[in-house]
Amino acid sequence: MTNAIYRMRLLDGVIGAIALENDACFNGLDTDIAYQFQQVARIIKSRDGLESKRDAFYTAHGGYDTHSDNGVTLTALLKEVDDAIGCFAMEMKSQGVWNNVTVISASEFGRTLTSNGLGTDHAWGGNHFIAGGNVRGGRIHGQYPDDISEDGILNIGRGRLVPTTPWEGLWSGIAEWFGVSSQKMASVLPNLGNFDLNIFGAADLFV
Repeated sequence: MTNAIYRMRLLDGVIGAIALENDACFNGLDTDIAYQFQQVARIIKSRDGLESKRDAFYTAHGGYDTHSDNGVTLTALLKEVDDAIGCFAMEMKSQGVWNNVTVISASEFGRTLTSNGLGTDHAWGGNHFIAGGNVRGGRIHGQYPDDISEDGILNIGRGRLVPTTPWEGLWSGIAEWFGVSSQKMASVLPNLGNFDLNIFGAADLFV
């Protein structure tokens, strides 16, 4: 508790007056997700004063429960994310740390491939991205379904597909890149041993 209070006070004192080279980019977007990435960028820029060796940050972006949307809302939401990450990547390059940063998307559920007449409903499998200066870009990790029709073996109805890649498959490589040793991986990812397909190491995800 004492350390947490110390870190909170240190954070407040260090980042209060931090200016970013790309502040105008974030401010011009004027979206909640852009301001979140802007704050993350400020903390990263303050890493020496905060005595940080490595950090993990969480940003949130809602509005994707599009049961009655024909695609307009989703398009707008994804543009907000794309624009915010664009500003963040420029700032990380300005700070000279883009090769030490990884951005990962995550969600607790996917969307159906078929429409309910107005939009999409809750599903299981989905697509996500990983980005960063050291990420092996331009590739798909995991197995794309051979058949996404109603008769497909992974389709459990209404375009709900069973995932073929566990979250542990991605987090394993990220955790290794982050510095987690093989001896401690089971503690960090206790369910990793339940899967044997599409498990990626740091060499698979990063150059």
